[in-house]
Amino acid sequence: MDDAQDRLQIGEFAELVGLSIPQLRRYDRLRLLEAAGRSAESGYRYYSRGQTGAARVIALLRSMDMPIAEIRRIVSGAGEPERVRIFRGHRARLEARLDEVRRLLEAVDAMTEENDMSTETCISSWLHLMPHIPVTDAERSITYYQEALGLRLDWRTADGQVVALSSGDIETLMLVPWSGAGAPPPQETYVYVEDPDALCAEYQQAGADIVSPVATRAYGMRDFVVRDPDGHTFILGCGTEQLREVADHYGISPDRIAVNPEWLERRKPRT
Repeated sequence: MDDAQDRLQIGEFAELVGLSIPQLRRYDRLRLLEAAGRSAESGYRYYSRGQTGAARVIALLRSMDMPIAEIRRIVSGAGEPERVRIFRGHRARLEARLDEVRRLLEAVDAMTEENDMSTETCISSWLHLMPHIPVTDAERSITYYQEALGLRLDWRTADGQVVALSSGDIETLMLVPWSGAGAPPPQETYVYVEDPDALCAEYQQAGADIVSPVATRAYGMRDFVVRDPDGHTFILGCGTEQLREVADHYGISPDRIAVNPEWLERRKPRT
């Protein structure tokens, strides 16, 4: 087979290995799965058939919601002991999510079994928080969120009025068109993530607009700030158990904050 026959255009390769074109572009920039080359005529990326094995491994691991940093360690030749540690650590994270779902199911079961919906039992849970972000150019924003921030395009309405994207770290993000004069009012959203250091490094490689690099803040969180094309900012980070320090950031007296110890216990890393 000559070189021309071995080449696959990015769309063909994406369909063959189970990755999207935005994912392939992003993984190329991150040097996780670099394209074999670019066409001299069009400048488009192309891949070789010999890359399908690695691409399918990456697609499989991403389908398990494994972080990019850990996938990189696996595909770059991690030994068996390290691979085992990576998978065990990821399994612990998934178990923690499963525990959350089980608690929600137990609450639903308890509500179902109640004949009298008393004030004490009639409670609601925020299962999915979906921020609505106004954008001036939906296609530009979709490209940025997919290629720079690694979100997936889940669905969009036929009229283009609502676009839903998601990732392992951001549950669901809704983009809606902004029709007002000038730029939309900038919004700020805090997102809790597993490893802000690794995610910040990944976003920097992918060309995201990092407003503030990762650092440990005085209010007890370690986070960084990324900005989208319309000026909306996302603070991505994780906290320590010194959650009362958050009070200083919001100007609240620490004695007014009551931290549920079970909440802290659920967020401790599992060994």
